[in-house]
Amino acid sequence: MTEVTIANIVGVLDFHRELDLKAVADLLESTDTVSEVNYSPAENHWLQTRFKIDNESKYVAFYRSGTCAIVGCNSIQKLNEISERIIDSMSPVIRESPTLEVKNLVCVGEIKQNLNLERIAIEAGLEQIEYEPEQFPGLIYRAINSQAVYLIFASGKVVITGTSTIDGAEQLFRDLISELSEWGILD
Repeated sequence: MTEVTIANIVGVLDFHRELDLKAVADLLESTDTVSEVNYSPAENHWLQTRFKIDNESKYVAFYRSGTCAIVGCNSIQKLNEISERIIDSMSPVIRESPTLEVKNLVCVGEIKQNLNLERIAIEAGLEQIEYEPEQFPGLIYRAINSQAVYLIFASGKVVITGTSTIDGAEQLFRDLISELSEWGILD
């Protein structure tokens, strides 16, 4: 009941130096591991790319500050694989080893019962809740003393953001289940 799965990871690869985005765009266009390169400085202050991995591609945004954001991986292994591809593609301009940091996980858990979102909203208190069923089918819950944000759906599905480890996400899910139990919402 406390198992969560990773739906998305946001990772940041830091090259420890400023990047010339035009030069990086030219470099990446010449590789076969990048399926798309879009650098339009008049429209965006970043370089948008898609790196191929298996039969998919992952979005990678490069910033002048010397970092790139990687999104779309559903496992740490995939994040590490795409990071290695980025590092290999960037090797002509890398001076020191880049560092990879997981910034956010989006995880999904499932409570094996339907939930009364109106009752959760009342029990949790309006300060921590956003619930407008006409606008969005889920309840947004910001727990006290946590940076976590939960999207809770009547079906029992729960999306958790605001942590950078799977252990953290599992603990957050256990904490939510504990709160729901204390409020008398779970069977």
